[in-house]
Amino acid sequence: MRYLTLLLMALLLVSALLMTVVSGQGQGATAKKPEEKAPPSHATHEDGVARVTTAEAHDLMEKGKAIIVDVRGEDSFRMGHIKGALWMPDVAQRIKELPRDKMIVTYCS
Repeated sequence: MRYLTLLLMALLLVSALLMTVVSGQGQGATAKKPEEKAPPSHATHEDGVARVTTAEAHDLMEKGKAIIVDVRGEDSFRMGHIKGALWMPDVAQRIKELPRDKMIVTYCS
């Protein structure tokens, strides 16, 4: 249960970051390329959950070291989602389907 709570907390932070990038691109705004950012790698907070930036998530996904999991409802997912993201709104029931050898980056907003 603690693992799920930590996973969902990480999900909230990463989702806000990822959707900021997606929203900016959809509105014709000039978004920075992930390579242009130089954030600290996998910052860990007091709660013990690693946070990653959108650039880090993109890089890890491109290298096959992470998967992106969209936990929003079906309508939200169909309206738009991160390319390559898995749709898993019931992640708590399906957690065993997720790979153990990759970072799981979740988002919900």
